[in-house]
Amino acid sequence: MSSRNLVRISVLCVLLLMLSTTMIAAKNKGIIYYLAPCMHDEVQTTAATMIKDAVEEAGYTCRVLTAGQEDASLQLNQLDNAISQNPKAIIVAAVDGVAICGGVDKARAAGIPVIAFDRTISETKVDFHSVAGCRLIGVNSGNEIARLLKERYGTVKGTILDIMGDPSDSYTTLIEEGFREVMADYPDVKIDTKIASAWEASNAANIADDYLTAYPNTDLIFTHADHLAAAVVAILQNKGYQKGDIILVSTAGMPTGLTLIREGWLSCTVEQPVGAQAEGVAMFLDDIIAGKKPALGKYTVNGIDSELIEMPYGLELRISGAPIHAGNVDDPVFWGNQVGK
Repeated sequence: MSSRNLVRISVLCVLLLMLSTTMIAAKNKGIIYYLAPCMHDEVQTTAATMIKDAVEEAGYTCRVLTAGQEDASLQLNQLDNAISQNPKAIIVAAVDGVAICGGVDKARAAGIPVIAFDRTISETKVDFHSVAGCRLIGVNSGNEIARLLKERYGTVKGTILDIMGDPSDSYTTLIEEGFREVMADYPDVKIDTKIASAWEASNAANIADDYLTAYPNTDLIFTHADHLAAAVVAILQNKGYQKGDIILVSTAGMPTGLTLIREGWLSCTVEQPVGAQAEGVAMFLDDIIAGKKPALGKYTVNGIDSELIEMPYGLELRISGAPIHAGNVDDPVFWGNQVGK
């Protein structure tokens, strides 16, 4: 081989190396941490996967940390560790939206944007929220419950066992707020509210077991997440109830919930649009990191109507979820039908 050809090959190799390096740099804009509260239900496992995929599709490297089983102290330690790595941003689904405020302030003081995913952090300033319209989920749930009771009795009446998740999580408190607002119009409905601490399914099962022992003629059970509904169904089966004896309504749209609808145990679940929430983070990520304020107003995220508003605690992207029932349970638009496919 001539020396001239060797030179040409060498130059070509250098150019290819430079191009490869440039492409890698373009695809890796830096590290972003996602702090998950737990991995004990399908919402959280799916959210972690979808956030990682969306963030990395946007050109960043995403590192996921999990706070055990809703361990607020562990999450605070993880936040401190993430801050020490000086990432481009930190995304957090807070175990405790109040306890985490000091860590959020520390991150932002270090110049690291903080994005709240799913769970609202309202006691301090946050750069961006991507959340389900949780209060609207509660309103939609209340409307579905009123419809189902009216279909059964001709009027909206009856006793409801209302099983919330952990009250430190704004997801369940905002759902409760919207649900109660709707139910305030129906004085013939009695609501008994119980708390499944730490979102533990076993706690929901114990609540249902005790309550149905005392009040076997309960008309409806409203669980604030589908994994709690699954635990309640097990209790209903153990006690000899048949499908439809007690109306069951839930939220989230997990694969578990969709299966319960197909089986006839669950009448309705109002979706938490997890995929759209993850995509909502990615849509605005570059602007947030650059310190630019996106335009407020209406957006479409993954085909879902959404709105970016400004709250006292920062920007909030609210993404609505739809009721899922036997008539539309197989629609591929719902994230519960997309998992594992």
